[in-house]
Amino acid sequence: MKKSLIALAVLATTGAAMAQSSVTLYGRLDASVGSLDTGAASDTRMFSNNLTTSRWGVMGSEDLGGGLKANFRLETAIDVTSGASTGFGRASWVGLSGGFGGITMGLRDSSYKDAFDLGNTHNVFDSEFTSGKAAFEGAAGVNVGNFISRPASQIRYDSPKFGGLSGSASYAFDQTTGTESDIQAFHLRYAGGPLDVALGYQAQNAAVAANDRDYTVLSGLYDFGAFRLSAQYQNAKNAANLKDNDFSIGVSVPFGAFDLSAGVSTSQSKANGTKVREGTAFALGGTYALSKRTRVYAAYLDGDTENAAGTTVTERKLYAVGVAHTF
Repeated sequence: MKKSLIALAVLATTGAAMAQSSVTLYGRLDASVGSLDTGAASDTRMFSNNLTTSRWGVMGSEDLGGGLKANFRLETAIDVTSGASTGFGRASWVGLSGGFGGITMGLRDSSYKDAFDLGNTHNVFDSEFTSGKAAFEGAAGVNVGNFISRPASQIRYDSPKFGGLSGSASYAFDQTTGTESDIQAFHLRYAGGPLDVALGYQAQNAAVAANDRDYTVLSGLYDFGAFRLSAQYQNAKNAANLKDNDFSIGVSVPFGAFDLSAGVSTSQSKANGTKVREGTAFALGGTYALSKRTRVYAAYLDGDTENAAGTTVTERKLYAVGVAHTF
């Protein structure tokens, strides 16, 4: 009788402990077949990450009592066509959360990236077929360059929500002894009813002062019911007086299980006030939901970049049909 009572007590204790913590395996897998034409070369093949970035990860939390929780996440990107992965290069962090908000330490999205990503939140595509990707990277790659989206050795604070207001601030420590190459960022967001808008700022201090960079972004979206409209403006500059100005606008229209999306983007790079490169891109695509977790899709993107003389220096035409699954 005593042994039975002890066994029941152990089981009850174990069950309580399990109820206070959770671990979840999750992921997205995306594969497609299509064609990529860069002007200099063209190729028909299988792709990964056209609709969304393929990944898998593990996340979990433990209830510490009194409203306090311990949280963690490990996430890696994966190439579905080959099985190759990047290690936990998308997320690797641990932290605490409660009524005060949340604090995490490790590798994760910077606060700035949260504001930047809002511009694509309700678009059909969040990867290769986002028009801004072709325009922004094509023009900015030769000038200020793209922001560091997932800094390592980062401490980040996320506030609780106050009505529709929320925000976060992050600081990534210098990774090289004897230099001052840290990254500071913040974002503020308002989400209420059909409106969602965010402002972000990121300062990247480099080992060489002339390479210091500053980024500012304003992203917003509005749900009209019949369609969703998104827009974004980003300004980037460095200490050498190089500047990039990026703008994009997109629309997404749901039709039952269908979701259609289109977007136009432009990016202009200047050196000391003189234009050195300009990129434009257009994207159109659609998805059909076979279930809550599985979609098939087809999409087309056309983007190019010109120098100050109007000569095309980069070109990108991409179309594909594929399937994406979330678990």
